[in-house]
Amino acid sequence: MISSANVYALLIFTVIAFTAVGIIYSRGKFETLDDFITARGTAGTKMLSTTFLASFLGVFILFTPPEAGSIGGITTVIGYALGLGGLYFAFIILSPKIRSYLPQGSTLNDFARKRYGKKMYGLILLLSIFYMFVHLVAELTAIAFVAYELAGIPLLFTALLIGLGTMIYIAYGGLRASMFTDMIQMVFVLVFLLITGIGVVYYLGGIGNILSLSRENAPELFSFSNTGGIEFGLTLGIAVFVANLFHQGYWQRIYSGKNDKAIKKSLIFCIIIALPIMMLTGVLGIVSTGLGYAENPSVALFSLVYGIFPIGLIIMVFMLALVLVMSTVDTLLNGMVATFSGNTRGILKNMDSKSLLGFARVLTLVIIIPAALIAAQGYSVLYLFLVADLLCAGVVFPLFYGLFNKKVTENTAVLASLLGIASGIPFFMANQLLISFTLPILISAVVTLLGTWYGQKS
Repeated sequence: MISSANVYALLIFTVIAFTAVGIIYSRGKFETLDDFITARGTAGTKMLSTTFLASFLGVFILFTPPEAGSIGGITTVIGYALGLGGLYFAFIILSPKIRSYLPQGSTLNDFARKRYGKKMYGLILLLSIFYMFVHLVAELTAIAFVAYELAGIPLLFTALLIGLGTMIYIAYGGLRASMFTDMIQMVFVLVFLLITGIGVVYYLGGIGNILSLSRENAPELFSFSNTGGIEFGLTLGIAVFVANLFHQGYWQRIYSGKNDKAIKKSLIFCIIIALPIMMLTGVLGIVSTGLGYAENPSVALFSLVYGIFPIGLIIMVFMLALVLVMSTVDTLLNGMVATFSGNTRGILKNMDSKSLLGFARVLTLVIIIPAALIAAQGYSVLYLFLVADLLCAGVVFPLFYGLFNKKVTENTAVLASLLGIASGIPFFMANQLLISFTLPILISAVVTLLGTWYGQKS
């Protein structure tokens, strides 16, 4: 185990360094609340590509695909990757329609309010806040696990330090600071994967030896007929697809794009880059389990690294992972600032933009405390994501179908969403995950279609 004093120093130095970078870059870059929240129409293809990748490939790519591979094997990783690819295609289809329907929007909540009304808007608002909060807890839990495994650092210390440090530069610099640091952090993603991939192959005696030993110890993880792995893969594919459509940080980036062409090109680039990366980290999770390193699936990739790398490389990998997690945390926090400021405007009508922004910053800062406290409990990262994903599964069809069919009413959409969510909870509690995610989509879709048809007939 590496000295805890050294790891404390690495944590503090890295957080301070990126906080300073975000503040320095964003100084004087915005004048209005809208510019702070969306940086509307300023991002080209390169900026959008790096910010989408860095935001999405933070804790997700380092923890959940390896954990999925560790539990379900190669079929689970493939299903998860297909869900990710489907998500990017959905953004390609939906983003120009949303931008055209509501050019001055900033989050998905704005669309729900204009298209449906207060009830659906309130439901999507609560859902998006809950999803981003759970996602934030998962982020902080994941990196706290890594620091604990490395040097016994208390989970609460790591979670608070990263949460507060990231909050400082996001509260100051807004979306521009987040996207700029994403560009830097994307370089770290590639370096991290390069070091990890080459290091694993080198220290374990080559790809052939790695696969041979892993298959010998855990053959079921490499089987394409593993029923449990296939079912789990389908579950995760659905979950990652539906839930991330409610990530307000991604919709902020959609509105920051210069035009639809730039957005489409950046999302296609993301598919080309993200899918191989996801497959690689998922396979490394399988290898970690097959070779007996992954005692805790939530940190399967890092357990492998800690088990075979020399201290110098372990420290480097830890710093890279820390930076990647900050890139995803800042996206979430900025999404929360946008959500709070945009929705407070409708309640506190006499408050000017500057005061609204200050109020939103305070609310977001307050959220860090309970998020860090929950992260310190050390729940499964993948399980945390699934809790939030379940709620999104019941709402995704009613919300977005209204973009294509003008006859869907607010009452129909709300009823369909609530029934969809309710239908999945008992199965989720019973650990029947695939049913718990597919049934809400089916129920909400059927209710939406029947409600729309009945409304037209009456």
